[in-house]
Amino acid sequence: MQPQSILEIGCSAGYRLNAIKTLLPNSEVFGIEPSSRAIEYGKSNYSDVNFVHGTADNLSHFETESLDIVIVGFVFYVIDRNILLKVVAEIDRVLKNGGILIIVDFFSESSLKNVYQHIEEFNAYSFKQNYDEIFTATKLYYLLDKSTWSHSEKALDATSNYYDKYSVSLLKKDFEASYK
Repeated sequence: MQPQSILEIGCSAGYRLNAIKTLLPNSEVFGIEPSSRAIEYGKSNYSDVNFVHGTADNLSHFETESLDIVIVGFVFYVIDRNILLKVVAEIDRVLKNGGILIIVDFFSESSLKNVYQHIEEFNAYSFKQNYDEIFTATKLYYLLDKSTWSHSEKALDATSNYYDKYSVSLLKKDFEASYK
């Protein structure tokens, strides 16, 4: 069954959602993005993408259990720790039971805190950890698949070069899965 509604958190200008819309023309695609410039560019180039200016800690634009798929690509690692669980709760609120959560983020064997080098005006940090574990620990989500990829090679990667890896986790929300 084709998904009817897809949200990408941190969608930038919407190029990924535009590609998804091409593959799934009957789906409605939404992107939430904090950058006004990215949204402006996206609206002028990807008319089939519905943009929302905002951040992941406030998904009030979306009804409870209204989305079939939520994509979170390279966002969790830059979320302030004081709102991380609020972001998780908002994602959980908007994703339908039976929906799919896709998490793309840096691969990490353990939790790491690093100085975020792209901001010089103030101290900012990046946080690497296995974000799928936050969801699976609730027993309301289960892991369908997880793969690790090389940043530089853009290919599956089973090497021990953890500084050049990211992971893709595919989870399913299922209220009954763990309570059989």
